[in-house]
Amino acid sequence: MIAILWEYSVPHEHVAEFERHYDSSGTWVVFFRRATAYHGTVLLRDAETPGRYMTLDHWDSLDAYQSFCAEHEAEYRRIDAMCASLTDSERRLGLFQVL
Repeated sequence: MIAILWEYSVPHEHVAEFERHYDSSGTWVVFFRRATAYHGTVLLRDAETPGRYMTLDHWDSLDAYQSFCAEHEAEYRRIDAMCASLTDSERRLGLFQVL
């Protein structure tokens, strides 16, 4: 299993909407749950830096994640575009092997 770690900077005025889209029952999770290779997302809010968030997406493999995103590219892009205005920045921090 792998985990993909993402970091987001979210302006104060978009925090509530960002959390709705990225939490464990949010838009992204509902979308990814269609894949049997998807095992969930953890949303983390930094306790010391306001507006800083991380997500940890769990998948069977990087190939499974990439294949799902390619197969559903139009919807992925639609959701990504909808959520882009909620953040000042989005950065993939790494791909990790779950031990």
